[in-house]
Amino acid sequence: MKEIVILGGGPAGYVAASHAAAHGAHVTLVDPKPLGGTCLNHGCIPTKVLVESCGLFEKVKRAEAFGLQVIGAISADWGAINRRSASIIEMLGQGIERLMQDRRVTCIRGYGAFVDAHTVRVGDEILRPDGILICTGSVPCEDRQFNVDHEVIGTSDDLLAWDTLPKSMMIVGSGIIACEFAFILDSLGVEVTILASGPRLMSWGDKEVSAVMQREMRKRNIRIELGCRIQSLTHTAVGVNALAGGKIVCSAERALVAVGRKPNTESLGLVDAGVLTNGLGEIVVDDVLRTNVPRIYAAGDVNGRSGLAHAASAQAKLAIDHMMGLDYALISDRAIPVAVFTSPEIAWVGRTEEEAVADGISVVCGRFDLRGLGRAHAIGEISGFAKVVVDQRTGELVGMHIIGPHASEMIHEGALMLQRKGKAADLFHTVHAHPTVSEGILEAIEDALGQATHKPLSAARKEQNRVLQYS
Repeated sequence: MKEIVILGGGPAGYVAASHAAAHGAHVTLVDPKPLGGTCLNHGCIPTKVLVESCGLFEKVKRAEAFGLQVIGAISADWGAINRRSASIIEMLGQGIERLMQDRRVTCIRGYGAFVDAHTVRVGDEILRPDGILICTGSVPCEDRQFNVDHEVIGTSDDLLAWDTLPKSMMIVGSGIIACEFAFILDSLGVEVTILASGPRLMSWGDKEVSAVMQREMRKRNIRIELGCRIQSLTHTAVGVNALAGGKIVCSAERALVAVGRKPNTESLGLVDAGVLTNGLGEIVVDDVLRTNVPRIYAAGDVNGRSGLAHAASAQAKLAIDHMMGLDYALISDRAIPVAVFTSPEIAWVGRTEEEAVADGISVVCGRFDLRGLGRAHAIGEISGFAKVVVDQRTGELVGMHIIGPHASEMIHEGALMLQRKGKAADLFHTVHAHPTVSEGILEAIEDALGQATHKPLSAARKEQNRVLQYS
């Protein structure tokens, strides 16, 4: 039986503990905080509770369009929403605790740090296991110029703990966290301004997707300032000022700093263990998540490969499999889907069109606007589209991008194709249920092949792409 110590009990750590124990290892899981990590306690789950409350709130406002009469005014209760969130977090946390008990995982509440490459200290306790997995996650970036005080100027962790919401909020950042909170806060009646340093929001995603999301924000009067590199945030008598280019570009009651996250590695004693990190503090690992010290592995946010909870869980299982000498399969980072819970939702997997071209792939793209689907009209959510990126030479699917209702659920069809190196023809011959939003994927595939059923047909394009259909 292998003795394994896991530092961190988030979606990498507790999943690793469960997986290792199921294969006969004696596991000690070390974390000073409740199990579930940022994902359960401060990130994925509480924000999705907010998203669902806001989505329902917005839909009730449109009840008349669905033939329904709402008698009396409706309003959002921030405190009640947070109480529901807390109850869900507690329930899921207790579920993780019971899973650890079921698998006889020893859980120690405390901070673990390396004494050397073979030894971990947790308080007064010394552990000398056969293998060590670091899963301590990440923390929000709090660059000095932002003057984060956690009350008026805060991070996403702080916002979720605030008792009240302000009348106005500036959000510094352009990524997933910034965009999700922009829609959430707007639904709750907060005047929102996004201050983004780049030329568009979510600049690493598909350009067309970004454009639609920004359009939807502007429809809701969310102010977007692009190319706005913030020099400083300063407290005022009534809130916060943002300075860029030597002038005040925004004033608001509070500010949310959402400029990214950094690995939570500072107090681990990595130097004492001889574990290498890069210039960003990320632990350097190989394809099986092993560090330069053979007995020590690192999974999740700490290694910088991905900031996604589901990627962390997958990495954790791979690390345990290799550590324990089990059969293992390497992870294709390109096949890991990304889901963004904006309104409408966004999801993608694989390359964007630009990335594929940069990699020397000759591509053809197919796109279908979801307003062409009966299901989209039935649910009253017609904004968005599905887009596929196909290798014109091989017919292989190399990317899928969706903005629209249920995008987070639909993207796994693309993830499976990328994982299996599937071709556009495979999806073309897959019958999709009607009426569903998923039909948009089939229509996008058909468009790439030059023959979308519910889109005007270009004979020339069909002839040009005929090779894809029969690949």
